[in-house]
Amino acid sequence: MKTHLEIEYKTALTREEYQEMMYHFPFEGPISQSNTYYDTEDTRLQNQGVMCRIRKEGETTLFTLKEPQEEGVLEYEFYMLGEQQDNKRAQDILLPFHVGLSELKEVTFSNTVRFVYKDVYGTWCLDVTQFPHHKDYELEYELHKQEDRARSHFLSVLAELNIEYVESPPKFLRAINSSPEAPVE
Repeated sequence: MKTHLEIEYKTALTREEYQEMMYHFPFEGPISQSNTYYDTEDTRLQNQGVMCRIRKEGETTLFTLKEPQEEGVLEYEFYMLGEQQDNKRAQDILLPFHVGLSELKEVTFSNTVRFVYKDVYGTWCLDVTQFPHHKDYELEYELHKQEDRARSHFLSVLAELNIEYVESPPKFLRAINSSPEAPVE
């Protein structure tokens, strides 16, 4: 298992902004990600601000639990290899949150097509994500490490493209809140 402090900036995009952004950087991709999110019946993880996900990307499967920190999100991750070993590692990660592996239930999903570009401060991730009842667009800037100049760099790129910063909740919350009334593209 590895832990990583994720620090990222992100903004929601319109479809037009997404298409414009596609030509701004020499993005690589696409990368297809299938995400299944888990919680207990009584939402104990979500009530603690914690997200649990299994992501499939190509031939790899990654277990991730995200815990908010004062700055950023602490990620606990491991690549899933074999059921018995995976169950032990997942249980060890869940234990401090007072959740047993057998209590987890699938609560929602999302499928993302991602394009990436790395620069001096981080990785730009241009995403289109399909949720249970809607699709949306987002630009994430995942920092390599804490860097004071990264936020102004992120905002200056948005300004250069006349893209207004629009706060974008985590994909997990967008998936949970996806409803049949949401506009579908």
